[in-house]
Amino acid sequence: MEDYNCINCNSVSHESIYKGKIRSGTFGKMSNEDYEVMACGKCSLCRLYPFPEINYETAEYRFDFNGSSDAFDYLEMHDHEQNPRISKIGIENFRNKIVLDYGCGGGSFLDAIKGVSQKTIGVEPFTGFHESLVSRGHEVFPNIEEALLKYHGEIDVVISFGVIEHTLDPLAYLKNSFDLLKKQGSVYLETDNLNDFLMTSDLPEFKMFFYRTVHYWYFDSHSLLNTFELAGFSQIIPGFRHCYDLSNAMLWMRDRRPSGIGGIAGIHSSCNQSWISFLQESGQSDLLFFSALKD
Repeated sequence: MEDYNCINCNSVSHESIYKGKIRSGTFGKMSNEDYEVMACGKCSLCRLYPFPEINYETAEYRFDFNGSSDAFDYLEMHDHEQNPRISKIGIENFRNKIVLDYGCGGGSFLDAIKGVSQKTIGVEPFTGFHESLVSRGHEVFPNIEEALLKYHGEIDVVISFGVIEHTLDPLAYLKNSFDLLKKQGSVYLETDNLNDFLMTSDLPEFKMFFYRTVHYWYFDSHSLLNTFELAGFSQIIPGFRHCYDLSNAMLWMRDRRPSGIGGIAGIHSSCNQSWISFLQESGQSDLLFFSALKD
């Protein structure tokens, strides 16, 4: 890999932490070529090398990575993810607020909070979702530039779930979020956790599954905190959220493949809750969950 300056700290120091095939869509779809994941030697921000060319505006992307480009298929796949997010944030934090989902997809989260929010707005490059989003009462923009022209400094809450890792420039992405917010506005952001328990469990198959062609960046809590600070945010609260039960980890270790939830009968719910609490408290959950304010 040629020399490059880290997009966050400008360091040229880096090391390879992975090299090989990576996921290119749903489980079982692998890249044709090898990729490297490079870690900044100073701030630990990790990036995929090289960046594959991905066009998020096309239906082909949705077919490759979701199996469909239909908005209601998207909702069917993602609606169940919203209750834990709302529980983590608190529905009261959306009451009478102007909320913008930066990379909203088909709009599952916006639908979930529409009844309490003053206004719901999405930024979504795939215009195939726009008609459905508008019909469900959301304002939508195809890119951040158009959203900033209208709502610079006007947004109460920016939400971002599983988007920052897809961007060409994660620092610019957070700076755009900062510029959208009014004073004392909040941002809530989720992304994959590089310190996921299974990433530290010496499972080559999991690493091939975890790294993927559409994720250009990989964060631990330190590198994400640093990115928030560089973007100008204050009162940054690092956090963790875990979505999978104990059986998922056990079956990964046995079968070296994802199983979803409930793959082993007989594991009591209290055991699963203890497992999830342990991972979240120790920083080994599958997701980082950060919140921050604009002073």
